[in-house]
Amino acid sequence: MLESKPDIRALILVVEDEALVRMMLVDVLDDAGFKVMEAAHADEALHILAAVSDVQVVVTDVEMPRGSINGFELARRVREDRQDVGVVIASGRVTPATGELPEGAHFVEKPVRSERLLGLIRALLC
Repeated sequence: MLESKPDIRALILVVEDEALVRMMLVDVLDDAGFKVMEAAHADEALHILAAVSDVQVVVTDVEMPRGSINGFELARRVREDRQDVGVVIASGRVTPATGELPEGAHFVEKPVRSERLLGLIRALLC
């Protein structure tokens, strides 16, 4: 059975420093019917979020050496400033400590299965 695409194309911001991983995530989300913007690090993501009001979900990596903050701090700032924006944090090396995830944020281990990512995003959009 083919999976239905969202009626309204939600805008997802992918924040990932590894270009190939970022491209794969963008492709998965685009194929699922979402609009997608991308950022290579948290600082770039914060600029996008300040300029684009209709981002509905941020999918972020944890470790991004080029930015001034990591994905956990980005998630905290997003949830403080834009509580209407859902957050999915992914990492293959770092697991969040107790209390490290802001309320409403979800953590997944890399490699992230496409079905798991899409399920989390759809749940955040409901």
